[in-house]
Amino acid sequence: MPDISTLILFTLACLALTMTPGPDMLLIASRSASQGRAAGFASFAAIQAGTYCHALAAALGLSQLLQAVPLAYEIVRYVGAAYLLYLAWQTLRSGTEQSIPCASAAYTPLIVIFRQGWLTNLLNPKMALFVLALFRSL
Repeated sequence: MPDISTLILFTLACLALTMTPGPDMLLIASRSASQGRAAGFASFAAIQAGTYCHALAAALGLSQLLQAVPLAYEIVRYVGAAYLLYLAWQTLRSGTEQSIPCASAAYTPLIVIFRQGWLTNLLNPKMALFVLALFRSL
C-alpha cells in the first residue's frame, strides 16, 4: 500500500489531469451542447470505460511495453491524433451549424457516441502517460 505522501501526490495529479482541457473534456462538452444531456452522459460513460481499459492494460504490462519500445507509444500517439482529425473532418463535412439540440437535428445513436468517446479516450496520449506514470510509481 502506498504511503500518505504518495496518495496526496496522486490526488493532486488526478486533480490537475481532470482540470486540464483535452480531447475527452472537449468531446463531453461538445456532445452535451450539440446533442443534449443523454449524449453528454454517453460520452462521459465511454471515457470512464476507456480509463478502466487503460488501467487494465497497464496492470497487464502495457506500461512496460510502451516504456521499453518508444515506437509503440509514438504509434499510439499518431493513431490518436489521426482519429481526432478524422472526427474533426466528419464534423466539418457534415455542414451543420446548429449548436443547440433541436428536433430537426440529425440524431446520432448513443452507441455511436459511446464508441467515439471510448476511442477518443483510448487514443488519448495524456491519459496513456498518466496511467503509465501511475502504475510505474506504485
